[in-house]
Amino acid sequence: MNRFEGKVCIVTGGARGIGEKTAELFVEQGGRVLIGDVNEALGADVAKRLGASARFVRIDVSDPAACRQAVEIAVAEFGSVDCLVNSAVRMAPGLLKDLSLEDWNKAVAVGLTGTFLMSQAAGRWMIDNDRPGAIVNLSSIGGVAPYGMSGAYSTIKAGVIMLTKHLALEWAAKRVRVNVVCPGHTETPLTAYLKDPEIKRARSEVTPIKRVGQPVDIANAILFLLSDEADYITAASLGIDGGLSASVMNQLPGRKWD
Repeated sequence: MNRFEGKVCIVTGGARGIGEKTAELFVEQGGRVLIGDVNEALGADVAKRLGASARFVRIDVSDPAACRQAVEIAVAEFGSVDCLVNSAVRMAPGLLKDLSLEDWNKAVAVGLTGTFLMSQAAGRWMIDNDRPGAIVNLSSIGGVAPYGMSGAYSTIKAGVIMLTKHLALEWAAKRVRVNVVCPGHTETPLTAYLKDPEIKRARSEVTPIKRVGQPVDIANAILFLLSDEADYITAASLGIDGGLSASVMNQLPGRKWD
């Protein structure tokens, strides 16, 4: 399948997890990708594995100059920017009453401000060059419902959903589509707790599809939204959680609908 032939994508947070899998599949399907991350060793390894169609660049998405430079490098290296995936994240776990302002600001700078800055840089290039484009932002089901011990994360991910809708409506007439995906529990390096087989089993049991998500599950949805097949889809929020967020009533004691 070469549905991204001639297309160029920037993937932030692309050194591992969902971002890495998205970059891998984008290249497999004929595209070229600029992998951005602050983890230089991991990012360089991914780019090397993907070959000539991939390039790694260190991108601190909280730095507007770094975001602009990433777009410039993608254009210089591959000729354009057609797609963007914003998956960079910084966690700040803990109770909000104990969360320091420094940790809050760092999480917001990467997860929300970084999504804005990178979208702005890529979107501006697309619009100024009259180039149709597609952007996919990563939120979470934790951005739709409060996620215990992750108040900063949930708040940021909720903000990403609203930011996506604003960008989508502002840029729709310019042929730049912007959508957001909301994964459920997904087995990545950030979800180390899923390495515990009992936790993974228990989470699988409460998920209607009876398993936790894998990066490929999320990446496949992202690639659909980036593709021409989704040409009439913008401002959409897509839950990818095996039915988990819709099943809250089934988790209550009493009658179940299995």
